[in-house]
Amino acid sequence: MSDLDRLLDPASISIAGLSADPAKHGGRVLGHLRRLGYGGEVYGVNPGKPQVDGVEMFERLTDLPRPPDLVVCAIPAAAVRYVAMGAAGVGALVVFAGGFGESGRDGRALESDLIKKADAAGVRVLGPNSGGVIRPSRGLAASFLTCLDRPAAQIRSGRVGVVTQSGGTGSYLHNLAAARGSGLAVSVSTGNEIDIKLGEAIGAVSDLDEVAVVLALVETVRDGKVFIDSVRSSLDRGKPVVVCRIGTGARGKSMMTTHTGAMAVPERVLEGVLDSLGVIMAETPGEAYEVAEMIASTPVPGGDRTAVVTHSGGIAIHLADLAERHGLNLPPPGPDLAVQLEPLLDHGVANNPLDMGGIIGGPARFAEVVDTFAGSGEYDMTLAVSTAHPPAHTDERVAALLALDDEVPILHLWMAGDQAAHGLTRLQEAGIAVTQEPRSAIRAVAGLCRLTRRWSRAEVEPLAGPIETWGIPLVEREVVSDAGAAADAAERLGYPVAVKLVSPQVDHKTELGGVALDLSTREAVIRSFTEVMEEAASAGLEVVGARVERYRPGLELIVGALVDPVFGPVVSVGMGGVLTELIGDIVFAPAPVDTREGRAMIARLQGHRLLDGFRGGPPADVDALSQVVSIVSRGLIGSGLSEVEINPLIWDGRGWVAVDWLAR
Repeated sequence: MSDLDRLLDPASISIAGLSADPAKHGGRVLGHLRRLGYGGEVYGVNPGKPQVDGVEMFERLTDLPRPPDLVVCAIPAAAVRYVAMGAAGVGALVVFAGGFGESGRDGRALESDLIKKADAAGVRVLGPNSGGVIRPSRGLAASFLTCLDRPAAQIRSGRVGVVTQSGGTGSYLHNLAAARGSGLAVSVSTGNEIDIKLGEAIGAVSDLDEVAVVLALVETVRDGKVFIDSVRSSLDRGKPVVVCRIGTGARGKSMMTTHTGAMAVPERVLEGVLDSLGVIMAETPGEAYEVAEMIASTPVPGGDRTAVVTHSGGIAIHLADLAERHGLNLPPPGPDLAVQLEPLLDHGVANNPLDMGGIIGGPARFAEVVDTFAGSGEYDMTLAVSTAHPPAHTDERVAALLALDDEVPILHLWMAGDQAAHGLTRLQEAGIAVTQEPRSAIRAVAGLCRLTRRWSRAEVEPLAGPIETWGIPLVEREVVSDAGAAADAAERLGYPVAVKLVSPQVDHKTELGGVALDLSTREAVIRSFTEVMEEAASAGLEVVGARVERYRPGLELIVGALVDPVFGPVVSVGMGGVLTELIGDIVFAPAPVDTREGRAMIARLQGHRLLDGFRGGPPADVDALSQVVSIVSRGLIGSGLSEVEINPLIWDGRGWVAVDWLAR
């Protein structure tokens, strides 16, 4: 068994700090293990060796007959290191205590000492500040969380596995699952993550047979490469990943000096990584749980064509708004389907979302309309929205919905209120994908659509050498050292031209007055060259000369890549060129990317519609742009660079051309 197998499926557990008081953390763990029916060996460790009914007590961990798979440290922070000293052969420690790195200099010293002792003993550590591990199918409750203070019958196993950096939020999710009549397959609270981090925990949870969907509550990612590999591996095994981000405020800017570096704040890079991986996002923990439950109960559809059926005009409009926000594909019914629907509607219109109008023909009519959509062959997925209806109709309506046997997935949004609460319960008990929250329903549908668009990643070869050899179209240019040579170069290149300062001390020339654009005469070139040189001299800069280049106005973008301290190589594309920082429209993804991934990045830009035709001009060549994104990502890796940026990359109506570029 691997180290994390021993954490998640221990054959033996020792509780360090176990006392006769059932209200203390050690006693609570013992009580939870007994109520959940844990079948392995349980030992107690306490220097005072108090008597605890049914548990053999030891003064020290090293006194046990054999090292246990798991040691639960229900002790103060200062005592944990003594347990770690005797942990040779132990699989893992779960550390509940706070007061480590988060609490100042003394806490950081304790944490450093714990890391050294755990490393010396070869033991894995979950925590500190961990809420522990709960896995009902194994009777495992190595946790003090209050979600376990309920009858054992309510602590059920489910199909959603949780990894959380907040123990209290994990407890909340267990409570939500219990209230729903469901449960969680497993929950792992990583706490301070001095050893076992988010990515590794996601990988271990997704390996479990009972887990169909992984839900991660993410504040930050410390093991970027492991995180990326674990999420990709989970998705490759058909186990979607739902993420709720917490603590999404700005966390400071990179010290990089390019625009790409300035935009690469941790939260923006994390957002780009999650997007590129195909992670399904939610805004709140409760919403994340609802989305995960719905996806766990729904096979991945064959495409993204979605039908929405309801009998409330207002709800139909609201869902249309949400669907547009999430980019859902809601095609209207075709002519034949519209004819089939006409006799089933009461003042409704055959549209999508569909408002049936009044409920006619009895309580089974709603299911008949849903079935007509789902069986039409025009849609890959149907969202059935039950709004308020006569309470007497609920039982027959639910029975008709449960009897549907269509080939396409049907998800349910139950907005019928407390008069029909028993209908919701019946759908939940039947394992049907259902929620009461419109936003959760639309996010679940959108998430399933994202899963239909996953593709196998192509092998991407790195590119070596300087940027000039990568095959990216570069603007025609000459470097000159005097005004006359600048004018001669302009005439060779053809007007209009631009004149730009060349100095090893300057990355961004515009801010220093080192750029003159759209020059159409020899006199203008001479005058501008002189002014640029004077500005550089007044600033005390070391000057090589100036670059004279063809002036190529058009739609400006920025393509860059850098080595992120957490995720490693990442590539970015953004709208606005030199105005990217002001506009803020930029997306990131792990590098390298192929052209399909590059195109997906471009589609996530808020301004991507500008590429359909700028100021009446011809549409931009998005395939060529995605090729540039892929090349830059490959060049960063193959050339051993720490940072590269093309800014701006311009679409001039005929093609893409790099006007300025920088590599480190």
